[in-house]
Amino acid sequence: MDNRVGVAVIGAGYWGRKFIGEYLAAEQKGKLALLKVCDPSIAALGALLITKGTAKVPRERLTQNLIDVLDDPEISAVHIATPNHTHFEVAKKALEAGKNVLIEKPMTIKPSESYELVDLARANCLTIQVGHIYRFNSVVRLARQILEREELGKLFYVRVQWTDQAFYPDRDIIFDLGPHPIDILNQLLGTWPQQSSGMTRGYRGDRGEVAYIISEFPNDVFAHIELSWLHPNKNREVTIVGSTQTLVVDCLKQTMFRTVGSKREQIPTSANNTMEAEIDYFVDSIIRGDASYESGLIGAQTVEVLDSIRSSMWDRPLPVIEKVDREAVKSVIDVEDGEPAQ
Repeated sequence: MDNRVGVAVIGAGYWGRKFIGEYLAAEQKGKLALLKVCDPSIAALGALLITKGTAKVPRERLTQNLIDVLDDPEISAVHIATPNHTHFEVAKKALEAGKNVLIEKPMTIKPSESYELVDLARANCLTIQVGHIYRFNSVVRLARQILEREELGKLFYVRVQWTDQAFYPDRDIIFDLGPHPIDILNQLLGTWPQQSSGMTRGYRGDRGEVAYIISEFPNDVFAHIELSWLHPNKNREVTIVGSTQTLVVDCLKQTMFRTVGSKREQIPTSANNTMEAEIDYFVDSIIRGDASYESGLIGAQTVEVLDSIRSSMWDRPLPVIEKVDREAVKSVIDVEDGEPAQ
């Protein structure tokens, strides 16, 4: 092959297909070539043959066998978009085969597995990048710059709303919806939570479908995260409250509003293609020969936070509020109002 970076996408489901289209479009820049798409499902691969637009993949690039990717010397990078529980096994095999890895969030479902992948990448001088795509969102980056300039005054708290209307009886909402909010908080605040805890409930099955998380950060800053598969709208919104200003960031629309007192104004922003930017960053690091582990470490620490949140929900009993004697409460109120208790 020429000097382009040979890439394979492993996983041709919903998210994998989106990136396949982006990789095919990126081929036109001349920096990479999408050489293989791997998925064990014939139906998933077949859909790529008939898809309209840029996501249509030539038949000879499709394979059901991972070994076809790992043994191909022209493939130097893989993008893993398989189910969460398979990330560790697939990524480990890819790194052992000498492939640079971009792995979708969550990096793995166990912190120890994530750190093992980082160590393996470092030992083999390979790039490992985690698909925290909002790291490349131009509006989230602008919000971070505003915070760094301390334009909001003293930072009080952050509210993150991450909701969909969906039903995934086989998924864990903390590890499915939670990675981006945790990563965005780290991106904005430049630190990790000192403590995180939460509650979750499932209404249509045994697994949680809605969760509320509280994370405490240094300098008395805290964050409240709402995750839901029951909400009628898809929201990806971050509200940052300071002593002088408040920012509301819509991560999907890539818009931002500033409130000062009673005045609300829209801040001019420029939306970008975050998937394209993520691919460019990954491929450029390989072209430079710059083995990068920072994203992998961020991914591993994100998994560690998620794991602590999940443990707080399931591994400890919640405190029980004693039943209130309503008549006794009424008597106290009557006395405080100057009326004799009956």
